[in-house]
Amino acid sequence: MIKKFAAAAAILALAAGAHAASVSVTAGEQPTDSSLTGTYVAAGASSGVLTFDLNGYASLDGANFYEDDFSLIVNGATVFTGTFDLGGGGTNVVYTDTNGATFTGGTAGSWAGGTLSFTVPVALLAGNNTFTFAYASLPGPNFAGFQGTGDEGWGVANVSVTSAVPEAGSLAMMLAGLGIVGGLARRRAARG
Repeated sequence: MIKKFAAAAAILALAAGAHAASVSVTAGEQPTDSSLTGTYVAAGASSGVLTFDLNGYASLDGANFYEDDFSLIVNGATVFTGTFDLGGGGTNVVYTDTNGATFTGGTAGSWAGGTLSFTVPVALLAGNNTFTFAYASLPGPNFAGFQGTGDEGWGVANVSVTSAVPEAGSLAMMLAGLGIVGGLARRRAARG
């Protein structure tokens, strides 16, 4: 029984390498032509995955006369730009996607808003990593320009980062698991 428990603990410890953490970002409706920023502190430089929900309120527009463009900036570099029909009409268009982002959801042309769920691979720096979410209304004369939250607004929710570098607690648990596996191997070798 103890052997089975020790083996299960070792496997769980080895699987605990990735660390996921939520990123604190202001919640609620924001006007277009604004940005929100969150910070994630990574134990070391690594690859990671940023996930978040992009919420559109009322009639946030895709590509049309009332177009509003969303941008994601990671550590000062724009990694994603696009426009989406989240209640206001228009076409969904991705303008920049340097990291291979994926998204699902939306509510087309309903004047009831909508939500897109994003998954974005990111390169994390050791220490502070900054994620800036921004929305801009395209200016006239070819576009309607800023319209305010009475017509269209946006926000982000459920922002989280998963890092491939284990945090100190996960690393300690992984080392303990390796110690248990090594102890079991020595014990079996001594018997046989």
